[in-house]
Amino acid sequence: MLKEMIQALVQDPGSLLRIQSGQLQLAGLSDTEHRALVDVLKGDGKEGLARLAMWD
Repeated sequence: MLKEMIQALVQDPGSLLRIQSGQLQLAGLSDTEHRALVDVLKGDGKEGLARLAMWD
């Protein structure tokens, strides 16, 4: 399930911005997990995508 969510995020970079801004919440993630995901995605968009691509 996590792998599929990461693949969807990598395919739609706009969703990364919505997650960072708080406009998009992933079902099943706790507040702590959401903050951790946002922390991983900090930096420029390419860096965040590169970090996510490791999960792909």
